[in-house]
Amino acid sequence: MSRSFRVIVVGPTGAGKSQFCNFVQRDTSNSINKVSDSLNSCTKDPYSNYFTRQNSSYEFIDTAGSSDSANDDVKNLENLDNYLKDKKSIDYIILVLKFNERVTKETREYINILGKIFTPGEFYTHLCVLFTKFPINPSKKDNKIKNKSIEEINIILKETFNINKNMRIPEVNVYFIDTECDEDDHTYEEKYQDTVDIMLKQMKLDIEIYPSINTTNFDMTGVNAKTRAQKQIEQLNKKLKEETKRREEEERQKKRLEEEIKKNKKNDKERRIKENQLKELMRKQEEERKRLEEFERENESKRRLIEEEARKKGIEISKLDNIIDGCAELVGMAGLGVGACFLLSLGGVALTAICPVAGPAIASFFLGGCEGLVIYAAGAGLVAGGAKIAKEIKNN
Repeated sequence: MSRSFRVIVVGPTGAGKSQFCNFVQRDTSNSINKVSDSLNSCTKDPYSNYFTRQNSSYEFIDTAGSSDSANDDVKNLENLDNYLKDKKSIDYIILVLKFNERVTKETREYINILGKIFTPGEFYTHLCVLFTKFPINPSKKDNKIKNKSIEEINIILKETFNINKNMRIPEVNVYFIDTECDEDDHTYEEKYQDTVDIMLKQMKLDIEIYPSINTTNFDMTGVNAKTRAQKQIEQLNKKLKEETKRREEEERQKKRLEEEIKKNKKNDKERRIKENQLKELMRKQEEERKRLEEFERENESKRRLIEEEARKKGIEISKLDNIIDGCAELVGMAGLGVGACFLLSLGGVALTAICPVAGPAIASFFLGGCEGLVIYAAGAGLVAGGAKIAKEIKNN
């Protein structure tokens, strides 16, 4: 079970305060709070209603209304003032008005007296307005009156407490219900029970934000209310200065953050530029690496081709050199043979004088051999010369 909420129910006589207190407790017999069918108030002294709803405990204080038959509004409010002093504090105020009835001069005066007991800060932050007798099935006219009633009651409250537009005080929450019990089945309209639940939820939210009202020094003259109001103004001014200081610090922090963000953005931009430059450099390096690899592959291929060609040329040149060398040896040997044959033929000539038959024969034999060797040497020479020419052509 959560905390208990103490609420005072105020308003003019006949508006339905007592019946509303029965309504929130689902008392269809109207036995908890006596209900009057006339303009005469049945409630003379404040009366506390204790009940549980929405898993919360409540104390609704029913009060005497204005325009009382005994014409002792002031006395009733004095009784309320003393009653609240004994309670020491209250959490909320519900102002009950009757739907489709203009706010009378007496009701305005009643609100004005409440305005003396409470400060504007106390009243506005702990108040909601409830219109009773609202039709279950409202017509377009009823809805039009409803909207006009919301506007009118806010104007009256602001005029009573001297609230101007510059104060930026929000309008009070306004609710519309029908608290009449059905005569046939003795039940309340559930739609408006739901409205009451919504009102109580909003009330608890307001109470969480604003502290309870201290009622120990209430008085009818309004002197204490003025003193409390002055203290509230001082507290508000103090809070305003603190809030102003806090906002100034927040503004400074905001500027510092904006500068840091701007600087970070600049640095981030420069970083992105450098990153892009680095990426571009790495891309070029990669392209260059690929070109070098391709170049090396081409060079390797050419080198192998050249080496293969050189190897083949080396073999052919070696063959030509062998042929040339062989031809040179043959030419040399042919030369030696020619010389030997020539010398022997000369020897045969010399023998002719000694031996006329043998000498000429020998000379003729060796001269014939010398002729053959000469022809052989000439052929070998031609072969060697051709080989040299072929070698020169290959080298070039």
